[in-house]
Amino acid sequence: MGSVIGSFLNVVIYRMPLGLNISKPKSRCPICETPIRTRDNLPIVGWILLRGKCRTCQAPISVRYPIVEAIVGCFFLLMYFSLVYSGGRFLPYRIPNKFWGAYQILEGHTWDLIALGLYYNYLFIVVLAGAYIHFDQQKIPLRLLMWCFLIGFSTGVFLPELHPVPAMVTVASEPSATDGILSELRYHGSLHWGFQSTTLITLWWGLFYGGIVGFLYSWPLVVQKEKQSMLFQSGTSCLLILTGLYLGWQQVVTVGFLSAFLLACYEFVRRNRSVDHQPIPASAFIVLVLALQLLLGRYLTLLPGETSITMYLLVVGCQIIVIPILTGLAQSIYRKRETQSLLQDPISVDETSTLTE
Repeated sequence: MGSVIGSFLNVVIYRMPLGLNISKPKSRCPICETPIRTRDNLPIVGWILLRGKCRTCQAPISVRYPIVEAIVGCFFLLMYFSLVYSGGRFLPYRIPNKFWGAYQILEGHTWDLIALGLYYNYLFIVVLAGAYIHFDQQKIPLRLLMWCFLIGFSTGVFLPELHPVPAMVTVASEPSATDGILSELRYHGSLHWGFQSTTLITLWWGLFYGGIVGFLYSWPLVVQKEKQSMLFQSGTSCLLILTGLYLGWQQVVTVGFLSAFLLACYEFVRRNRSVDHQPIPASAFIVLVLALQLLLGRYLTLLPGETSITMYLLVVGCQIIVIPILTGLAQSIYRKRETQSLLQDPISVDETSTLTE
């Protein structure tokens, strides 16, 4: 199922930035414009059977198509095991279900986790599409971001179970036996449709901190002059705003910090290498960290109660402060690499002939 959605995501990545209709016409070869047969359009398998070439004109088909399909398919599978099959054991703050595995699924104790999985999967594929669009050095379409925002806000405000980490996390002692029984009744498959003020507060705090983290992460975009071959591109901050909306302010701070850290490490490791023709955009690191956060959120997110309030505020404050420092460092290293690449490029034939004349 995930690979099928990944196949459709390839269409979105290619057509939506160009303003084309994503539902029709049917997928076809961009060279000979021959419609792709149904058997050749199977996710991953179709590309392998065709050996990466069009059946009609033998034009090469980019390997990126099966890669996207494999990424989405693998992530959906891992999300199922991490979220639904485990009974929510990797979710931050939420008390896990008493039972896990096939038993609780057959008993219908996972409707809340299934809804949360769909919620998180949708966020992931939108952010992944945005990163690939940035890789193609194109602008993320506004309608892609707006649809993600509207779906996330409208469903999140009426389904409290989609936000297991509230904005105001209370510091509580170890749960008693009564609390455990009540939590079982609360979390075993129940979905509570209705408006709650606490859920709205969680959404607004997520948007607020998502905007702050998004600005701090992509601030080098403000001082960039070049419009091409950019590390930071327009719409990067929007991906973190959506992350804050879907996950809450605590987790978007973690995602922003780890993304900036990995970005700085990547640029530092490649500091002596020339800039690629299509550099990996900063949004790609958001996708990577977001996937880890969705799968292993309990082990990546620090919440009150796990440490002292002073230490908690110190850690969160340092994460927020360090984000612009790390992204600024990454941008500085990238600029130096770009300058060195320009100096090392050989003079073209036309320029040589002009100089000799």
